[in-house]
Amino acid sequence: MEKFLSDKIKVISLFSIIFVLYIHSDFHNYPNEIQGMTFNFLLQDVFSVKIGRCAVPLFFAISGFLFFRNLETWNGLWTKMRKRAKTLLVPYLIACLFPALFYLAMEYIPFCHSFVNGGGGFSQNFSKPVPQLLYFLFVDAGNSTPYAFHLWFLRDLIVIVAFSPVFFLFKRHINLYVLCIILFVAVCMGVPHSPFFGMFWFVFGSCAIGRMEKLPLRFIYIIIFLLLCIAEMVIKSSIWKYLQLPILVFGVTGLWLLYDMIVPKSFQLANNRVLTIICSYTFFIYLFHEPTLNIVRKLLVIPFGHTSFSFAFSYLLSPWLFAVVWVFVGIVFKKLLPRVYGVLTGGR
Repeated sequence: MEKFLSDKIKVISLFSIIFVLYIHSDFHNYPNEIQGMTFNFLLQDVFSVKIGRCAVPLFFAISGFLFFRNLETWNGLWTKMRKRAKTLLVPYLIACLFPALFYLAMEYIPFCHSFVNGGGGFSQNFSKPVPQLLYFLFVDAGNSTPYAFHLWFLRDLIVIVAFSPVFFLFKRHINLYVLCIILFVAVCMGVPHSPFFGMFWFVFGSCAIGRMEKLPLRFIYIIIFLLLCIAEMVIKSSIWKYLQLPILVFGVTGLWLLYDMIVPKSFQLANNRVLTIICSYTFFIYLFHEPTLNIVRKLLVIPFGHTSFSFAFSYLLSPWLFAVVWVFVGIVFKKLLPRVYGVLTGGR
């Protein structure tokens, strides 16, 4: 892979995880948070809902591009699947336990309950039968996500990799573009009980990531996306829920191409030591940002009280502050326990 593309994937992944942090930094519409604060709702709608919704599709698309890149044989497929067991499955199983252990600890530190969502109680779940508890932790805690809700992306990606032989059959004997269209229709129709959303973006990444640079009028995609976002905010209509996937296609394509319009071809990530370090901890931030991010965003509200300004200040700053703190935690962790860190992050 050429260096510019490799660096591009790392930098875009970093900014995508920042938007994931924005999504999870939202304050909610109930007393003692942003109930009735119009500006705060608008601010969160712009960053978390409108622009931030492109983050996870970008991760799926990048994963699909990297998975199918230079993949031509069945032996190559099995090799990639085995590698993903180390880089995806093991970190997923470990990271799923982190919120459970965190909340168990919170039960013994009562004054910390106000800084985490859900009050910190987890021990009540030990009354469940073991199979049900494992399902609750690793598959579905009742809201279509594992107990560590932010890991739904990794859960679905693991399932998608398990289905990759089917995708490979399409690649060899039919066409991945055909599969991409089938999955696009399935998502638009709202077909349930399967991660078709992630599958579409995974296949889309394989079909499009390496070819987007050849698109004409590259700036037009981000402009269309932004205009559609504005239209969504201004025009209240039920039709928007049926247009979410097409809007996301414009958004993902536009953001991917925006990088090329902003960053010169001469850019080399290795020449920026700080950015290089931060980019290497993107996966670590993703795995363990919940529920610890809640502590940062709620602490930042305290100095200014429960006002519109304090909630906006915390919302805008907490993703960046948390990322810096968590990179530092990762650096220390990796230095003191390199083998443990390697297992936790799948050798990344």
